Amino acid sequence: MIIKKMTAWFGALEGKSLELQSGLNVLYAPNESGKSTWCAFLRAMLYGVDTAQRAKNGQQPDKVKYRPWSGSPMSGSMEIETAGGPVTLRRWTERAAQPMQEFSASVTGTDAPVPDMTAEEAGRILTGAPREVFERSAFIHQSGLGLTNDPELEKRFAAIVSAGDEEQSYTEADKRLRAWMRRRRSGRKGAIPETEGEIARVKGELAQTDEAARTVERLDQELTRAQEDQAELVRKMETARAEARKKALSDLAAAKEAVGAGEDALRQAEEDTSRAVDELKGTAFGIMGPDRARQQAQTDIELADDLASQADSLPHRWPIFIPLGAGALAIIIAPFTAITAALIMGGAALLCMTGGLYFWWKSVENRRDGLLDRRMEILEEYGVSDTEGVRRQLGEYEKMCQKAKAASGRVTQAQRELEEAKKRQKEAEEPVLNGLDFVNGDSEAARASRAVTAGQARLDRLREQRAMAEGQVRAVGDPVVLRSELEGLEGRREELLAQEQALTLAADTLEQADLGLREKFSPVLAQRAAELFGKLTGGRYDEITLARDLSAKARLAGEAVGWESDYLSQGARDQLYLALRLAVCELVLPPEQACPIILDDALVAFDQKRMERALDMLKELADEQKRQVLLFTCHERELEHFAGDDAVAKITLGA
Repeated sequence: MIIKKMTAWFGALEGKSLELQSGLNVLYAPNESGKSTWCAFLRAMLYGVDTAQRAKNGQQPDKVKYRPWSGSPMSGSMEIETAGGPVTLRRWTERAAQPMQEFSASVTGTDAPVPDMTAEEAGRILTGAPREVFERSAFIHQSGLGLTNDPELEKRFAAIVSAGDEEQSYTEADKRLRAWMRRRRSGRKGAIPETEGEIARVKGELAQTDEAARTVERLDQELTRAQEDQAELVRKMETARAEARKKALSDLAAAKEAVGAGEDALRQAEEDTSRAVDELKGTAFGIMGPDRARQQAQTDIELADDLASQADSLPHRWPIFIPLGAGALAIIIAPFTAITAALIMGGAALLCMTGGLYFWWKSVENRRDGLLDRRMEILEEYGVSDTEGVRRQLGEYEKMCQKAKAASGRVTQAQRELEEAKKRQKEAEEPVLNGLDFVNGDSEAARASRAVTAGQARLDRLREQRAMAEGQVRAVGDPVVLRSELEGLEGRREELLAQEQALTLAADTLEQADLGLREKFSPVLAQRAAELFGKLTGGRYDEITLARDLSAKARLAGEAVGWESDYLSQGARDQLYLALRLAVCELVLPPEQACPIILDDALVAFDQKRMERALDMLKELADEQKRQVLLFTCHERELEHFAGDDAVAKITLGA
């Protein structure tokens, strides 16, 4: 099979194409440029995407890891050249959860399907190997140079050295034998341990018969004593409950009496308060309160005193009699004097003045009367004749306010006491109406109830224990039947032990057969791997030996003992496993199908000399075996090594 062209919508490969040639193809691209993605895409086109794969050790499954970055469905095509002619494989996605599960294989350039080539069998048909063999042989990546065993690979090795039957695997056969052996002896679940457990159980049941009977007798005695104790506890509990009910009724009656007394006290306080308020309303101050009354009284007293002071400050009427007397005297004595006319005129003038003074005096009198009337109005509001009476009324009003306040305080106190009494009545009614709490608390009745409950629990435990003991006696059954069962179990154990011995012998025989089989194919694989390893190392190593798990030892030329791979340098170890991989490819992959070999940065750890030898050997294998080799690399030195060789395809990805 030769891969001619691949087109992918896979991870970072968005519609990108890659054209290849037969023989050795060196494909260069820097790291993170899609080399490993192309390798994974090639494997997916052959064998599909494993949708059952799950994340492991921080690695996402292919269906997630290579989901196209654009969000488009995963798909692709691959054009190949087979012995039967050109074929185009296509895989695409119709359901997101099943990427690349749709498949077609057609003759290139036509719609004619390739017979018998299905999505499941395409890889096996084209490479000649199942996925497990392909991944452990021709699919080589940097972190996967080491060779690991697998049942499919074992079958392929067995087919090489036997009659070609790929259905047999030592690992699978040994696994089945070991499973059968575990069924007979595996911890407590194997048939032998289970049978031995049953034997021990029957023996134990026989031994328990007498003990169970003695237990029943002892529990009967304890149960009788417990019933007597429980009867006494019940009597004490009933007595304590009766006393508690009696006390609850007494407390309720006392609480109701206290509520009645509180209501009477509140009613009396309210009546006293009402009378005090009525008395206040009958005063000149009303219910304004002592502070406002004091302020109003002080204002009215000051105003009355001021009005009296203003009235007293007005002039009196006696000054008008002076000009009146002087004028009359002047007129009377005028005839008897020499200045009669002057005196008469002066007297007349004085009399006129007296008339003017009279009218002035009348206005002053009216002003005085007005002031005194206003003063009298203020005093009349208090029903007194002077301001001292106002002060006396204010003092009496303040006493009445104190009396009303005291009465109001008694109302508040009576209300509070009544609320407390009602609260106590409600608390006293609660147990009477809803039942007394005979479980919680520290009362005599509660303690007695808990003691009865504990006693009943003890009785229940004893009855349960006795029932269990009786059930155990009945369950043990007839000793004759038990001994018969014991004989049967012991016979079963002997049979299982014989089967175990036979399975052990079969496993040992199978292991010897497997060793013989490996003695046939291991030398072939080791010899070819040694030839390739010798080329890679320039003849420094001349022999390889393989263990059953395909771990290898390499011997330096001229030395007697080989070295485990862990003792080799990293470069030599990579060369060793590359040689093993290539040898496995030759042995397990059908030469007539010439499955391509894919190397993903497999030479990245090789120094210059090792790299040159590996490249020359890969080109030689590609030419000799007519096999396509795809070497993906992040180093340009691989390209430079074949700079003048036109037979090698040198491809720069992304160019």
